[in-house]
Amino acid sequence: MPPIGPEKRAAFCRAWALVCALLVCAASVTGCPHKCSCSGSHVDCQGLGLKTVPKGIPRNAERLDLNRNNITRVTKVDFSGLKNLRIL
Repeated sequence: MPPIGPEKRAAFCRAWALVCALLVCAASVTGCPHKCSCSGSHVDCQGLGLKTVPKGIPRNAERLDLNRNNITRVTKVDFSGLKNLRIL
């Protein structure tokens, strides 16, 4: 296989960096807390035996279901950044 020229290599590296950046951005927007299930703006974490509010709740969450858990402590930062949260 012949070597790749510097222009093609640079273009490939830029394209790869863009793909990686998009994947990171998509993961941060659409991520779901461990063990929970997410569908659109609904985050369902009910009945998981959680003791704290889960980390990684998507910022677009409008509904967060934490029923049937053992949450004994809620801190002021647990819901920070969740500006669309309407139902808890």
